[in-house]
Amino acid sequence: MIEEIEKMLEANPFEPFVIYTSGGNAYFVASRDHAHITPRRSRVVIFFDDESSVTVPGLHIASVSKTTAEKLSAET
Repeated sequence: MIEEIEKMLEANPFEPFVIYTSGGNAYFVASRDHAHITPRRSRVVIFFDDESSVTVPGLHIASVSKTTAEKLSAET
């Protein structure tokens, strides 16, 4: 999954996407600046507009999907 996230972050033009975890959480990645893959490529750090963040181990990433914030809100 890390490789897929990396491709989505590098895509031109960038398209927002959601990272779904094995625990049932969904994290919206609005721009390239909202996510970072750690140097060892084992985790993804997702940054939020309120300056907080969450680190998701690669083993807990269940799927990724292109979407918008509006679609994500409708799902939850």
